[in-house]
Amino acid sequence: MVVYNLLCKKNHSFEGWFPSFEDYQKQADKKLISCPACGSTRVEKVPHACAVHVKKEQPAAPAKKPDPAPPSVPSPAEFKEMLIRVHHYIKQNFEDVGSRFAEEAREIHKKQAEERPIHGTATAQEAKELSEEGVPFMALPKPELDS
Repeated sequence: MVVYNLLCKKNHSFEGWFPSFEDYQKQADKKLISCPACGSTRVEKVPHACAVHVKKEQPAAPAKKPDPAPPSVPSPAEFKEMLIRVHHYIKQNFEDVGSRFAEEAREIHKKQAEERPIHGTATAQEAKELSEEGVPFMALPKPELDS
């Protein structure tokens, strides 16, 4: 069963109930739909909200959670504090390979060395080559510890 909001040429609005869209179309084409207020058969459908009915066995779609608020941009002092914490974590949990970083990262990536978390230094050229080879790494700025 479909329900349409209808409007006649004299702007009388009313509902029409039909077994299907096709039945509505057949009746409209044959001018069998008429306005209950004035009898006009010049009737057209108007936009309306629709409802979707699901079988009772189907669970209703879960309600969409609102998008979380975007994170705020940290102040320079907060950013510095976070960067210091990251560096401290890396020093405690990663092996320092120093200037051999590019070589070690490449060997780990190619499974020629034991997989482990490492940190160290690399030149701009070495970083470019690692990136081109698809070796995953991340360059971190060093925090200024002058204060």
